[in-house]
Amino acid sequence: MFTHDTPFTPPLQEKGASLIEVLITLLVVAVGLLGAAGLQLASTRYQLTSSVRAQALGQADFIIEKMRVNNANLRFANLTAAAAAPETAYLAEDGYTEADPDNGALPDDPECGLADQAVCTAAQAAQRDLREWRQSLARELPGGRGSLFAVAAGGVTEPNARRVVVMWREKAEAATQNDPGQAAAEAVDAGCPGDQVPGIRCLNLWVTP
Repeated sequence: MFTHDTPFTPPLQEKGASLIEVLITLLVVAVGLLGAAGLQLASTRYQLTSSVRAQALGQADFIIEKMRVNNANLRFANLTAAAAAPETAYLAEDGYTEADPDNGALPDDPECGLADQAVCTAAQAAQRDLREWRQSLARELPGGRGSLFAVAAGGVTEPNARRVVVMWREKAEAATQNDPGQAAAEAVDAGCPGDQVPGIRCLNLWVTP
């Protein structure tokens, strides 16, 4: 007796599984790359911030050393003269806006101490030091400016003490703190003298040259 067998049909195989796995893998890799890029961006930003702050400290050291070398005018007997011509006694008590070297905050050149010029007096040297310091700040730091304040203790001004303030513009984290479609929100540094401008950072050092 002849028997007709039904031909064997293999089970249907699922198709598309490999494509889904590839897509998932690509998604995981993309997320990882975005995270790595974010870390790299943050690292670069913090390195820049650290570098600028180190430069600010170097600028403070610059004027402090100048005052230590030329401290003849930092005396009680010179308080009256210092009040009349503060730049001759390392005094420039300005907020950020007033300390703009392009807007009248740069002391006049005393025209001394260089080749073919007369030797500077202590007062002229102080004026030149302040002038060169503010020029250096504007050149080396973003929005760099500086001020020098007298220090008082018990209501009495200490003639040989100064508060050195280095100011510069810093916009840390602005890219992640601002709302869409709005200007970046910049922090205000309460340690800045006078007008506290958003985005301006201040380094304060109290010294006795």
